[in-house]
Amino acid sequence: MVLDSSKTYKSLKKKGFVDAPGDHKFLHYYHDGRFVLSTKISHGGAHDLDDLLIKKMATQCKLNKEDFIDLVNCPLSKEEYTQKLIASGMVG
Repeated sequence: MVLDSSKTYKSLKKKGFVDAPGDHKFLHYYHDGRFVLSTKISHGGAHDLDDLLIKKMATQCKLNKEDFIDLVNCPLSKEEYTQKLIASGMVG
């Protein structure tokens, strides 16, 4: 399984992730104005995210690989993602 990095980036932005300042492509996720987590995404031309990078990003986003893929491909909504973070104790 591979994911297109630009599609992943756009999808995460739609789910509430915001660009972090700096040279590298980090996305931060906030809930009610409070920082929750950060993930790094490959950037540049036509980069694909391989299985290893998908697993790393999933871990950074506090999801399993399948849920992360659903987050990127849109079956998992922003609200459902937030509920998963609440259930895991990441947000209150």
